[in-house]
Amino acid sequence: MTASPFDDIRALASAPPSAGAAPELGQQDRLAEISTWLTRWTGRTPPSVNRPVVALYAGARQGVGPRGYARDRLEAVASGGATVCRIAGVQGAGLEAFDLAVDRPTPDAVSRATMSEKECAATMAFGMEALAKQPDLLIPGVIAAETDLAAASVAFALFGGEVSDWTDRPEAVAPAVERAAQEDGLEDPLQVLRQLGGREMAAVAGAILAARVQKIPVLLDGYAACAAAAVLRAIDPELVDHCLAAHVSPAKGHARLLSALDRRPLLALDIVEEEGVGGASALALVKLACEAR
Repeated sequence: MTASPFDDIRALASAPPSAGAAPELGQQDRLAEISTWLTRWTGRTPPSVNRPVVALYAGARQGVGPRGYARDRLEAVASGGATVCRIAGVQGAGLEAFDLAVDRPTPDAVSRATMSEKECAATMAFGMEALAKQPDLLIPGVIAAETDLAAASVAFALFGGEVSDWTDRPEAVAPAVERAAQEDGLEDPLQVLRQLGGREMAAVAGAILAARVQKIPVLLDGYAACAAAAVLRAIDPELVDHCLAAHVSPAKGHARLLSALDRRPLLALDIVEEEGVGGASALALVKLACEAR
């Protein structure tokens, strides 16, 4: 059999480590549920969060959004001027922003796959670099223009339904999914990711997978991060057991995707922007849960 660039990713996903015994959550309030989740994955009783890290992955796609959008947002994060910088600082969280070749945009998924298998696998591996900081809680998010379109494309390809269930702009999503289905099929979740997801979503998927291997709990930020998690869940539902949804955004399809992932968001603050804002905000609730325990 011919080797695939995805072989290493599949091998990493094939033997997910077990955490502690899954708790019975039905009779617990939300703070106790969060506390139990942390204890299960970190092994600490009482639970604590001492080294949270917000990891943002910046990508760009040809013809999508304002020219130079991702570069401008990366510079805002670097200068401390982005909203997430202030929220992460208040929460005592580390903040890492990764430039995924934003000056070399991927193709628009309507015309062709956003990545080759080799590039997708390499980008997933690069996303795992966020774990080098040895966080005890990871909050992955994305910096990209119109991230809801890529997220909706992946969600529609994985879960079906009507394209209008996932986006307010079906005319921008349906052609990309139709092209991918005809070109490569949509049975393999990793092919869905490389066809439709973009570098930023591939990197998030890699970070989530690496966190699972290292038994590090994850707070999923926005629609795009949840779509990346959905790719892993389609491979094996256990691959996202260590993830909670930080918040639900107003983006059409995000709430539906959380339902498909069987995740109830910690917050519902109508936060529109991605870029880790919702995830860093939910960190306050996670820390409160540690104290309530």
